[in-house]
Amino acid sequence: MAAPLRSPRSLRSRAPLSRFAAFLRATLTRAPHVAWTLAVLGLVLATAPCLRAAPSAPAVAPHGLRVEGVNYYDARAQFAKLGYRATYDSERQALTLKPRQPGPVGRELVLTGDKREATLDGMRIFLGEPALLHRGALHLAAIDYERFLLPILRPERQPARPLRTIVIDAGHGGVDTGTQNKKHSLDEKNFALDVALRLEALLAAKKFRVVQTRTDDRFIPLAQRAEIANAARADLFISVHFNAVANNPKVRGTETYVLTPQFQRSTSSLKASAEDKEKQVGNRHDVWSAVLGYHVHRQLLGELKSEDRGYKRARFAVLRLVDCPAVLVEAGYLSNDAEALLIASEAYRARIAKAVAEAVVAYDQARRGAEAGAVRLPELTR
Repeated sequence: MAAPLRSPRSLRSRAPLSRFAAFLRATLTRAPHVAWTLAVLGLVLATAPCLRAAPSAPAVAPHGLRVEGVNYYDARAQFAKLGYRATYDSERQALTLKPRQPGPVGRELVLTGDKREATLDGMRIFLGEPALLHRGALHLAAIDYERFLLPILRPERQPARPLRTIVIDAGHGGVDTGTQNKKHSLDEKNFALDVALRLEALLAAKKFRVVQTRTDDRFIPLAQRAEIANAARADLFISVHFNAVANNPKVRGTETYVLTPQFQRSTSSLKASAEDKEKQVGNRHDVWSAVLGYHVHRQLLGELKSEDRGYKRARFAVLRLVDCPAVLVEAGYLSNDAEALLIASEAYRARIAKAVAEAVVAYDQARRGAEAGAVRLPELTR
């Protein structure tokens, strides 16, 4: 962790104070009445710097800026190194970044001051820290850049890793029904398993080795699901779910989750907690989870044309405990009657499986770009 820089004022003030002390001692022996006057004056002058208000500007750190223990980059300057042009809307405090040579990924990134929500290629994404406006420039948390955005935009710069075995995790099962739509007698566990089996067939056809955490209607504890993946030496973990929300049947759409990086808040967390500082097993794979989550969310939105509920971060048990890149999909809301009926159709579930399979292919292409030259990442700091 980078140490805060010492204020130059504290370094400069010591020599004058020592000279004044020597002068005061000499004066005391010759003219006591003058000495007492000078002593009072010296005390005022010596303490004046301490009485002044602390500077409002955060200390400059090697990353560019350090605020409340978090390192930040100047977003415009940092993305210029990647060949991005920037335009800033001061009224909206929005920085729009576009590459000079557009590719299939990262065609547009929009950051907004004091917001964790951003957009990447038109998708809603959620950062760990709000973009920070400082001296007229938007700053991005170093972890958000290094462990989230940079891997998505430049996967070829990341450490190479294999892709042979994929573990598919159908959420819930057995006594655990998951979310429900009681009006239409629909249970999440059944649809999650159906999508998982369809996805297995698609991935097996592409010559991947596929392992399921369950293949029938049975309850599997969360920790055991991760154990299955780790025992299979999984290279990817995909957990399939469907969502619901109480008292708001209008909510619908698709969410995609990857594990929250160490030292950051999960998307649903309003403030930091002690848990944020803990490094989870899954955090070893943050950069490739970021790439996987991007492609899964993008493919699902493109295939389903569903409402974009966001690409988010959470510390769900299966994401924390698996030792490989991992993603958890919330493909729709059973609490929304219209979307529930779509999910109940075989054709729609086939499209969900198709989208995730295509995301795996896109991830594999990004992964292959990193095989030419592996990079070792530094230890993560705030």
